[in-house]
Amino acid sequence: MKRLLAIALAASVAAPVAATGLVAMAQQTQPPSQPAAARGQLIDGVVAVVNDKVISQSDVRSRMRWMLARFPEEPSDDIMLEIQNQAIESLIDERIQIQEFYKLTKGDRISVEELDESVNDVAREFRMNREQFNQFLVEVGVPVQHIRDMEEAEIAWTSLIRGRYLKTVRVSEGRIDEMLQRITSSLDKPQYRLAEIFLYAPDQQSRANAMTRAQTIIQQVNQGGDFQALAQQFSAAPSASAGGDLNWLSPGDMRPEVAEVVLAAPEPPVLLPPIQSDGGIYVIALTGKRDPAEAAKSMILDMEQIIARGEGASAKLDTLKTRAAACADLSTALEGVEGITRTPMKEVGLTQISPVYRTSLEGKTAGQSTDIVDLPDGGKMVFFVCATRSGNSDLPSRDEIKDRLFSAELALVAERYLRDLKREATIVRR
Repeated sequence: MKRLLAIALAASVAAPVAATGLVAMAQQTQPPSQPAAARGQLIDGVVAVVNDKVISQSDVRSRMRWMLARFPEEPSDDIMLEIQNQAIESLIDERIQIQEFYKLTKGDRISVEELDESVNDVAREFRMNREQFNQFLVEVGVPVQHIRDMEEAEIAWTSLIRGRYLKTVRVSEGRIDEMLQRITSSLDKPQYRLAEIFLYAPDQQSRANAMTRAQTIIQQVNQGGDFQALAQQFSAAPSASAGGDLNWLSPGDMRPEVAEVVLAAPEPPVLLPPIQSDGGIYVIALTGKRDPAEAAKSMILDMEQIIARGEGASAKLDTLKTRAAACADLSTALEGVEGITRTPMKEVGLTQISPVYRTSLEGKTAGQSTDIVDLPDGGKMVFFVCATRSGNSDLPSRDEIKDRLFSAELALVAERYLRDLKREATIVRR
């Protein structure tokens, strides 16, 4: 439950670690007593075949290492099994997606330049340049080509979906009116801070499996697992890239089955039981609740959280505050400085921050930084405020609502398309 409160408590984010558990697994599958040829055969063994295209054990291990690189600590055995299953399924999906793309585009290739830029985008997500990212991949045991193949499938599938459905998906004015009415009717109701993990399960057989997976995830979080990391790896919802964070929602913004459970839940923070919905199972973390008056007066902040640990931590932050007058200066000011963790924090309500740290932020405006505050583990922390706005947000425009509904509809169409392709494909799991 402690990690469930990461946002509310403004806790530090641990640096990615090497997939030691996977390395141990690899060592266990390569007994020293075996001859080299036998070990080579085991390493390159076939896990699945998708329309005559092989997914090898080394492919799966590379994907697992990549997934584990985002975990701040080694997962439990149950979650490791989930990661293995997720790795296999994601590789199967990518094989099908790339095959369909090249079949329909008559063999046109995605350019090297486009792939390079896509890999650079991944590096930027880790706040690294390309050289640093390549070294990081070596440390966690993931070939660069594996990342290129993964990004090629992403580019291909996005291009395919937009090309086939961009002009056919429509959002009616009636649907926009309906959502606008729901949002308007919720303005005088309490708001809830939610994070989600959605396990896609379109039929009864997969629904039972998803329910078991949901219970496993809940157990892992209750034992100290990182909800955000689990959402990034297992959630099929668009919010997965943000660690499942849905920000503040009124009941009218939620799915009815989710709203029913949230409204009956005890005071946050709390992890709710699995919620069955159309298409799958939700695991919902309720991390905050505020009344309309509180929402209206709350200040929303975009910040950079800087943490220093070890000897000279305070001196490092003092120097940083001198060098960086604003958030835009941080990248340059942090060059060559070791022992510092930098974490962007977007759309964070002031009332959402733990009172221990909130005091240092009250009254701060964009371009200012807080005093250095002590962390329970002995580290030192400072916030740089990048932007602020009032929590009393205006209603979204009709165009914003239309974009939101369009994206949801396009994602639904893509899920159906992929499901049909998998049903038609020849997939052999071994």
